[in-house]
Amino acid sequence: MRRRTRRGEAGFTMAEVMVSLIVFIVAVVGLVAMESRGIEAQRASMETREGERLAQEVMAELMATSFGELMEYDFNGGQNPALPYDDATLGTWELRDYGAVPNATGDRPPGMRADFFWVGRTVDRWPENGLGTPDALQVEVTVLWIDYTNPAFPPPADVTVSDLIPDNIDPSSANYLPWVRGVQLRTVRVNDAGL
Repeated sequence: MRRRTRRGEAGFTMAEVMVSLIVFIVAVVGLVAMESRGIEAQRASMETREGERLAQEVMAELMATSFGELMEYDFNGGQNPALPYDDATLGTWELRDYGAVPNATGDRPPGMRADFFWVGRTVDRWPENGLGTPDALQVEVTVLWIDYTNPAFPPPADVTVSDLIPDNIDPSSANYLPWVRGVQLRTVRVNDAGL
């Protein structure tokens, strides 16, 4: 009669089951972490696209304003402003909502966040070192927001969008903050009064 050995029997040992279970748990935890980071990356991308859309909208408003009006009035309605002038200095910057565009029924879409974006404009002579009445102006739009999607640089709990300034996105500035994201558009507006 033949004796059966343990090696010849079908089945797994307890050690094999434990190792397999540990490998499975590590793989699942890794996949969950990747999925979570993917969702945050998608959210950051959506915020950037909305910031770009908003910056383009404000730039279009600036470009629709006549050259003479940009030279004659600042954003606060003051006459004959000194160049450069900007919303940050004048205190005329705006807070805009994320997802503020209503849908066909007039309802706000899900995920709308109030006062999510800081929007500021700047008008300066171009070229910057020119003298006298400029033949062209440099117009700039800056859109800033707080980035909650990057766990490496979490913002302080008590900060709000109204605390932001354009220098927050300039790495060479002493006011640089790694948890602030932004979009800047800049173009030159030529004096078209004689055309």
